[in-house]
Amino acid sequence: MSQLFKHSFTDMEKEYVIAAALETEDGRVALAQAMVEPIKRSLEYQAIGRKLLMVDELPQGALARYEKDIPSVAYVIPRRGALPDRITEGEEVLVPTFEIGANPQIRLSEIKSRRFYIVDRAQMKAKEAIQKAEDSEILAAIDAAVPAQHNVSAAGELAVQTLNYLFSLIEEHDLTVAKIVVHPRQYADIRMWGRDVFDEATRRDVLMSGLFGHIWTADIHVSHRVPPGTVYVLAPAEYIGAIPVRQDITVLPADNPKELRLGWVIYEELGVVIINDYATGKITLSATS
Repeated sequence: MSQLFKHSFTDMEKEYVIAAALETEDGRVALAQAMVEPIKRSLEYQAIGRKLLMVDELPQGALARYEKDIPSVAYVIPRRGALPDRITEGEEVLVPTFEIGANPQIRLSEIKSRRFYIVDRAQMKAKEAIQKAEDSEILAAIDAAVPAQHNVSAAGELAVQTLNYLFSLIEEHDLTVAKIVVHPRQYADIRMWGRDVFDEATRRDVLMSGLFGHIWTADIHVSHRVPPGTVYVLAPAEYIGAIPVRQDITVLPADNPKELRLGWVIYEELGVVIINDYATGKITLSATS
């Protein structure tokens, strides 16, 4: 485990481990292998869903219950992968929670060959898979919640005038726009607007938080979980909805000795609710012939 090898010991303990490893041939090989990092094919996935809605850590045994305004329409995800339910009546919404999980496994032979980093890598990729599934559920709820009058269609590339118009539709409801979520192809259109229109984020911001830039009152987030040709424009998270979290991401051992594999169950339990549909907007771009 390269990350554990590098970060879990004090300097004195590291010196002792390295000195002991250098005394034997096997130890020198193991030390060399521990220093080898895998070649990464892409940046680590930056989850965006929890930036778009309010995260609500539920106390033990508490119900995920939220008040809504009478005129607004609420949307909840009833279970993983299901279409959002539309709730028009009542002053409260009871949000069901569901589980998202992954079961990464590693052959014991790969551990024995001293590929120490592979454990960390397997757990990290499983966590990414869970985050992607979580983002898909959140974006599905947002997409369903966009009211017809906030669903703007345009042809060709994303234009600054179209985005400005959708901003005004949300601002009519005494809200500000805080987030713009786009597919990488639509971010390419925004980049062409130049620095006079939007402020591009630093490379560190992109790597650490997935924040690509700012325009007017809004942060720009880019995700391939957003369908191409789609742009979501959203008010601040506390005005849209919530992610009630019953159990945050948890790792449990789940080895499979019959198959000579180490394994883990990585899971979380949460819900998704959109309380205020007026706080959401969407641009759908069609290709020109």
